[in-house]
Amino acid sequence: MTSFNYRLAVVLFAALAVNGVTARVVVAQTNSAEKAAKKDPTAQTMQHRRGPKKLALSNADGAVITLWKPDLSKRLLKPAMDVITVPPTGVDNYHAIIIEQDWGDAVDAIIRYEYLRGKPSGESPTKLTSAIKTDLEIVPDPLPREHHRYYSGEKATFLIRYRNQLLKNQPVVMQTGNGSTLKVVTDNDGRVVMTLPDDFKNVVTGERDQRSADLSITTEYLESGRHYTSTLSAEYRVSPVHWQYKSWGLAAAGVGFLFGGFLTSRANRSKKERS
Repeated sequence: MTSFNYRLAVVLFAALAVNGVTARVVVAQTNSAEKAAKKDPTAQTMQHRRGPKKLALSNADGAVITLWKPDLSKRLLKPAMDVITVPPTGVDNYHAIIIEQDWGDAVDAIIRYEYLRGKPSGESPTKLTSAIKTDLEIVPDPLPREHHRYYSGEKATFLIRYRNQLLKNQPVVMQTGNGSTLKVVTDNDGRVVMTLPDDFKNVVTGERDQRSADLSITTEYLESGRHYTSTLSAEYRVSPVHWQYKSWGLAAAGVGFLFGGFLTSRANRSKKERS
């Protein structure tokens, strides 16, 4: 279960300055989930399959939590005992959970996209990501396809948008639940391309590893005297490259043996025919 310590996030947000001074970012992970993942890599996956998705949210008094459906219809969510339960919507596609806190002179937001199962929505995920859901957004460009995830070592692209304006030269910070930090700046089109850290420990080459961890991407922006902070929260997993390349190698070797055997057999038959 993903955990958001909202008030801690608000405090740490202040450490990220627009001028590029240090940054400590935001979405805390639960130690229990990490321990469970080490003992049983499939634990988190199985948890998602058993029932509604649940997100832990601490110290979020006064925060507004909104669930956006693929058709852009919305409903408010309320945490119970610091847990947000994302209810089934009956629609298959990405949904967005938006957590906002308006302090008057500052606005903090956390955004997370979750894939829910149901009947085909008939909508493109781009419709959801393109919609303005909070003032300052980190927009996946694009979201991972169905049945895919963010994977360690792979590149991911994001747009940084204030309302309908893409922000160039905007500082952005990624932090993973495994302890890695990456700082980048948007290009002239408001885009950043980030390589997700390959930072899972004790990965065994050739063995399937289904562990996952959370990552957060954060940016800040000052406009008309108001300080905006936005964080995109997502899950990433161990890259299949760690075990798939060995399988492909064995498969290629197998093809080689078969092909070699075929040629040898054919050569032997030719010798027998000539004799």
